[in-house]
Amino acid sequence: MISDRRSFLRVGSLLVCGGILRPRSLLALGENTPGVLSFDATELKLLDFVSSYSSVVRMTGASVLGHFRPESGSGLRLVVQVTDFFKLSEAHLRSPFQRFSTNGNSMSVVAQGSGHVIENLSAPDFARRLAQLSSKENLAFAHDALSYDPIAKQIDDPLGSLATRELKLINRPAKAPEALAVAMRGTGDARAAGVPEGEDFAKWKAQLVRSSVTAKAANPIAAAFVRALPAFAALAGNDDVKSALATALVSSAIKPALGMTAQQASGEFDRVREIFGQSYSDGGVWLYVLLGKQVKKDTRGWIDAALLEDVHWRDAFDSASKIETAFESPELKSHA
Repeated sequence: MISDRRSFLRVGSLLVCGGILRPRSLLALGENTPGVLSFDATELKLLDFVSSYSSVVRMTGASVLGHFRPESGSGLRLVVQVTDFFKLSEAHLRSPFQRFSTNGNSMSVVAQGSGHVIENLSAPDFARRLAQLSSKENLAFAHDALSYDPIAKQIDDPLGSLATRELKLINRPAKAPEALAVAMRGTGDARAAGVPEGEDFAKWKAQLVRSSVTAKAANPIAAAFVRALPAFAALAGNDDVKSALATALVSSAIKPALGMTAQQASGEFDRVREIFGQSYSDGGVWLYVLLGKQVKKDTRGWIDAALLEDVHWRDAFDSASKIETAFESPELKSHA
């Protein structure tokens, strides 16, 4: 996990991901330039696994941005062209991980705190996906368009995200729930990749979270915050989670929607974390704290099948369920 945990509202430092060690990659200016990316042993196993059934692979989005620094918390997001799905099925039997999840032709796993996703597509679908990466209308950030060929070691950066050396906002959602989700994702991506938040993004985010909301408008915003929380906690860290909770937008939303203040939520997180140590992920503890009452009351608009496709959410929800079960034991029941 990254040691630098800056405020959710802070513009950022002058740190640039790999700017000293890898200037050629960072100054790509959108060209297909040789890329020097860092992968740990787990990620190398995943890349080897994918290469066992396909020779056409792309890393995409924030996972490319994050892997310019060895200590990044960004997981791999791989899009793989598959021409022989029988070969893919055989490869799954030789997965390098004992525990992984599948959804259709996608495979996901959480390992060492990072979430990895492999999306296996037919040749036509693979081509369409790559074409979508350069469409500004469908992207929130410039780095969403990044793709990297780990075989040819080539980077494609159509929106110049590496040349700017900071997080670059492309589209601003008009509605508060969607905007909050983008703001949290942007901060998480920036923290994991070690890049400063761009001034335009930071100003937009600060303005977004400055305003309070009425109780009538609280639920969609609180739900958006909770849905984005597991990935945000994994990538940005607990200081940023607490900072986000304390903003006017989030604190005014969770009080009527979840029945707790931001201060109560942060205090309860610290209490539960002290009881269990590091036995459970931060995302799991946050979900247990924030969703404990909501799960027993009404989960419509909060939890749905699509959420369980998110690798960070699924791992956090599983951990939250284990925490709830642990508190039912005779030893801990009085601490619940």
